[in-house]
Amino acid sequence: MQFHDFAFGHIEVEVQGRAYDLHNFYEASAIKYDIVDRSLVLSFVRWPDAWVPDEEAEQIIITFKGVSYFSAAGREPDAIDEDGRCVHAIGVVHPDAATEEFYLTDIFPADHHLVIQFESGLALRIQADAAECAMRF
Repeated sequence: MQFHDFAFGHIEVEVQGRAYDLHNFYEASAIKYDIVDRSLVLSFVRWPDAWVPDEEAEQIIITFKGVSYFSAAGREPDAIDEDGRCVHAIGVVHPDAATEEFYLTDIFPADHHLVIQFESGLALRIQADAAECAMRF
């Protein structure tokens, strides 16, 4: 997977050298998967709390194009609603490995699957040709 003009970290996206903390400052607002178009869009909005710095983007939109693998699994039954919106970790997994074997790294091999795990236990597993990140301030 090629990341155009951004990078993933363990809990953030980095755009133009600045990290946007998806765990502490943002909540997931939508997951839209288009089967025909083979695209996936993940949207995050800034937490509405006063402690979130004003310079944080209002919205972060990550678009995956040419999706060849997508799965969602694992939400824990006793998770509170906010847990489903909060990113716990972002990592990778070898294509032949089980999703729960994902690991954190600063290097995202192009042939590996991306895993985004939420505090609720929900794990998204994605492989695509390319990914883009857009910010709205």
